[in-house]
Amino acid sequence: MDEKQLRYEFLSVSGESHPGLTFEEYRDSCVFLLFYQYLCLKYEDKLEECYRPGALVRMAIRGKLQIPSFLRFIEAASPFIHLADRHFQLTEFSFFKNLQKVQLLEKQKSYARFFRKLIKKIDAWDCHELLLEEYPRLFGELMGTFARMKKETYFSEELLSLYRMFFSETVKKPEAVFLPNFEYGLLLQAMMKEGQKDIKISGFEEHIGYREIFEILCDMKGIPRSGMTICSKEEWRGDALFDSIGIFMPEGVEGGTLIEAERQPRLVAETAGSIAKGELPFLLSALSFLREGGTMVAVVPGALLYREGRESQLRRYIVEEKNYLDTAMLLPDGMFQSTGQKEVLLLFRKGRKKKDVLFFDCGETEEFGEEQLRSILLAWRERKTIPGFCSAVTQEVIEENEFNLNLPRYITKTTHLSKVDVEARKKRIKEIDRELLEIEEKILMYKRDLEM
Repeated sequence: MDEKQLRYEFLSVSGESHPGLTFEEYRDSCVFLLFYQYLCLKYEDKLEECYRPGALVRMAIRGKLQIPSFLRFIEAASPFIHLADRHFQLTEFSFFKNLQKVQLLEKQKSYARFFRKLIKKIDAWDCHELLLEEYPRLFGELMGTFARMKKETYFSEELLSLYRMFFSETVKKPEAVFLPNFEYGLLLQAMMKEGQKDIKISGFEEHIGYREIFEILCDMKGIPRSGMTICSKEEWRGDALFDSIGIFMPEGVEGGTLIEAERQPRLVAETAGSIAKGELPFLLSALSFLREGGTMVAVVPGALLYREGRESQLRRYIVEEKNYLDTAMLLPDGMFQSTGQKEVLLLFRKGRKKKDVLFFDCGETEEFGEEQLRSILLAWRERKTIPGFCSAVTQEVIEENEFNLNLPRYITKTTHLSKVDVEARKKRIKEIDRELLEIEEKILMYKRDLEM
């Protein structure tokens, strides 16, 4: 099996049928079994044959692989895998604990059927050396596929490329990264340099399954656990500043609540009041963790650019008093699974010298290929104003607009008038008149034949 075929086989896992299981149950089953196989490959010389996937395959062939027997097998294998890799105990995974609680016989049968099918599939990947080498990349791609299957976690490759572009341009080598939500770890991969391991990662995530997926991804990439602080929001205590902060909160995703009350910017405490929960107050509280010279990129609903009331005061605080907002970009609907509400990408930089905001209107951009990204990057570097595409706007102009950041105020849509070939149109009119005359003559002929 070559690399291309292995990739096809590996990623086809996401398309396997799984009757009787929810999407989350199916995904967690795949993650657990694939990571178990990865550990077995990685520590093959330290594990006895009876604790490897082949033993589960033999049980499946003999018809002995049911949920109780599967649980007993993992309980027996887990201590030996833990001896080889001190970071992970399979019986401590949330998936395994949830599986122990499954009482419905039909659900147990559904799990068992899927286990038998998937275990046989992954055991057939007999290119162990190549598989172990490619596992981190393939597993990351698979998690991206799972993320794109759900509206709440949908990340298009074009959107990730924008995150990647702005972070790489503004933070040469991040030493500390903060993510309020880890989800499938896709955003972190867009914030880091390729192959980077000497990095501190911090943040909170309520979904324990996402935390575990993230820990697996970091382990496969060789990022030491000593550099990671991953927990629930209630447990998280931010006592550091970060080079990079990545946020993904489009329409339909909960806007978030203030991160730490004792570290809130003055205006959030004094002005926000009843809007302490929402996208804009959340962004301000996240900015309080940004190091001088650091970068925060966030995708949020476009409505926060122009909502009135107290949020206009928060925009003034961000734009004028702190000079944090560097770029606001309207994104096309095609980047998201939901339609209707427009989303924007906001680039914040702490300690910047320029006193302007660069607005981009990409709402009708059909794709973000290399050429489009290059155009955006060039305009961003040079702070260009290109009619209908982008506009560098001074803080004075924004103040005149009462800190309403709605893009139509700053970017005028260009109307392209096509040249009309008058002679060609006249010629076409004559042709139509002749065709009509022929039709009328045929109608008269039919009437005569029918004696009408």
